[in-house]
Amino acid sequence: MQKHPDWRDTWPIYLRYTALAVAIVAVLAVVQVRFVYAVEGFPPQLFVIPSAVGLLFGIMLARIRVLASHTHVLRAFAAVTAGTREPEAEDDARAFHRLLEAAAGELDSDEIALFRQGDTGIERLAHWARDPQRPACLIEERATALCTRGVEEPVPRSVPGQELELPAAGRVDLVRVPIDLPEPVVLAACRRGHRTRRPPDPVVRGFLGLCAEWLGMRLERRHQQAIIEEQRARHAREQRRAQTTLASIGDGVLTVDTTGRIDYANPMAARLLHQPVEELTEQPLERVLQLEDENTGRPLDPLPPGAGPPASERGAGADEQVLRRSDGTRLPVQLTVTPVQDTDGTARGHVIVLRDVSEVRDALQHMAYYSSHDDLTGLINRRRFERLIEDALHGARRDGRPHVLCYLDLDQFKLINDTRGHQAGDEMLRQIAGMLRSIMRPQDHLARLGGDEFGILMQDCDIEQGSQMAVGIASEIAGMRFFWEDNVFALSASLGVVPVDGESESTQQLLRHADTACYAAKDSGRNQVRVYTPQDVDLADRAGEMHWVSRIPQAIERGEFELWAQPVLALGDGPPAYQELLLRLRDEHGNPVPPGTFIPAAERYDLMCQLDRWVVETALEWMQDCQARGAELPVIGINISGTALNSEAFPEFLLERVRSAGIPGHRLCFEITETAAVGNLTRTARFMQELRGEGCLFALDDFGSGLSSFAYLKNLPVDFLKVDGSFVKDIEHDPIDLAMVRAIHDISGIVGLTTIAEHVENEHIGNHLRALGIPYGQGYGLAMPAPLAACTPTQAPASVE
Repeated sequence: MQKHPDWRDTWPIYLRYTALAVAIVAVLAVVQVRFVYAVEGFPPQLFVIPSAVGLLFGIMLARIRVLASHTHVLRAFAAVTAGTREPEAEDDARAFHRLLEAAAGELDSDEIALFRQGDTGIERLAHWARDPQRPACLIEERATALCTRGVEEPVPRSVPGQELELPAAGRVDLVRVPIDLPEPVVLAACRRGHRTRRPPDPVVRGFLGLCAEWLGMRLERRHQQAIIEEQRARHAREQRRAQTTLASIGDGVLTVDTTGRIDYANPMAARLLHQPVEELTEQPLERVLQLEDENTGRPLDPLPPGAGPPASERGAGADEQVLRRSDGTRLPVQLTVTPVQDTDGTARGHVIVLRDVSEVRDALQHMAYYSSHDDLTGLINRRRFERLIEDALHGARRDGRPHVLCYLDLDQFKLINDTRGHQAGDEMLRQIAGMLRSIMRPQDHLARLGGDEFGILMQDCDIEQGSQMAVGIASEIAGMRFFWEDNVFALSASLGVVPVDGESESTQQLLRHADTACYAAKDSGRNQVRVYTPQDVDLADRAGEMHWVSRIPQAIERGEFELWAQPVLALGDGPPAYQELLLRLRDEHGNPVPPGTFIPAAERYDLMCQLDRWVVETALEWMQDCQARGAELPVIGINISGTALNSEAFPEFLLERVRSAGIPGHRLCFEITETAAVGNLTRTARFMQELRGEGCLFALDDFGSGLSSFAYLKNLPVDFLKVDGSFVKDIEHDPIDLAMVRAIHDISGIVGLTTIAEHVENEHIGNHLRALGIPYGQGYGLAMPAPLAACTPTQAPASVE
């Protein structure tokens, strides 16, 4: 509350009235004694009683004056604020204006204003001026000192305008507004001019204090109303947001009270339950939410017993519980129940979230199906098939029950897939899968292992019965005809069969043995069945080759391959022709692996293209490194396999790499075997012509081994002719070999080629070759191979290839 003035503030009034009363009484006493009683002398002690009477009378008059002033101030304040007791009666601006006008009239002020001092500056909340046309004195720009002084004044005070940096104001009456806000508020009134005028007494200034109290209450009320309105608006926004969210989410939401009756349901809950929202409210939960176990049909209680945990998910029901709806349909659902409690822990009900998991369940079932089945044929895939083999193997070891594993590979699939497109190949696989599925026994398992390969697990049968069934399968496939557009294709398959018994080591070994037997059947003429037995030496060798199917790609990734170089030297005077690059492999322990161990496997299982790519990349990188060091580039010879030569992608890859490497073409010589060149003469000639356009050289390797005609030499742009070493190594003892070498050299000279003799193992062979006039030779008798990294450009020849 505002501090009101007391005797310490009103003592001038008491002093003035008592002095006046004492003076009047004293004068009356003198007149009475002198003129009424005609007393000549007037002793001073006679003034004691009149003075005391005057003093008491003055105090009484002063008190009456103060009370009258208080009464006037209260009446005036009540008259002003009578119509503003209710906040809704009128707005704050008009109420403030009328109150300020009344205060200015009581204080005889020309201007009055209400200021608030905040963090961002001073704000004038209300203002009244007697003459609105005159420039205002109480403005925000000049109110800094006024507000600072006003905050310190708990009761109204009159301050000269000069002290408040307001020279235009002769007198300023100001008081702090009592308000429970962080920002102080000051009420100030000013009287313009410097004419002498007695300031209002403290009682009159008390009117300013009453106005300050009323303004403080009004401002607090407005502040509280603003807070309430903001909270109401925020609550309304949150409520609308919650309702929008609940109406938009894909889960059904129900709220139930402590009696188990529904008091809220969102639209999704109504859709899941197949009932309107209006019909759900006030209904018992157990009547609406009917859950049951999907497997047993046993009813389930939607609410957990007791108060339950803060949130409980029906774990068993997530996969097994279903909702029986009003139309009789059943829907797989997941239920989450959360108790609602007051801050003191009193239970208020539950929130139930109902989620339709039918799509999730379907997706999981599809994922589980496709994780174990082939998309194209619908058969089980390799992963699932291997688990079935593992189970059969355990059963054979435990119970002694024999089984048979069959590996099936289609013979003509690549031809149809490459010539008629992938759609034809896919349709062919689907038809084969359908036929195999129709002839399988119920207990057997059929799988697509990849590409055109299928696996069959024949359960509860021995190897003889399984072999007969495999023969029958091969016969059925051979009797099929595949129709595509206007073409008819005959089909066949090669099958490998292996027993699954207690002596089998592992699933992977069984698959390797079956795969080996299958490829042996394919190499034996196709459309055959081959049974794997440990005593079969040919299959044992093939099983060893199968090891390289995965070993070669791993060796490429691990960097276990390396390039060596063996020079082709002049048998007379002159520089070497070129350095032939040789592929070498080291095992995990760093020991060399003979090329004859992995090269046949790479050729048999279509891995030569990977090796040729690695050789080309590594050789060109080595040449680029030599070129970057400014050294003179050697001439290198790179072998190209027949598999790479006949592929569609490798020639394009080689041509692109030669062009992008920036190596002069005459520093690259590509060696192609005679059998590979003759196998597809047109493709080989086109391939060689494209690289000849880049300046590259060619050597025809192992010439004579194919016993082919010499006529094709006219059509191949070859620079070197390398005589097969099988003729060279025995020329000092075999006259036929000597004659063959002579004839090859003569024909080579006629067509303009340079002859190179392979397998020059000793000096005697070299002398015979020199006698024949052969210019170049290669072999251990001339130079041993060395790692390419050790062949620096200064050691390599600078002649043409």
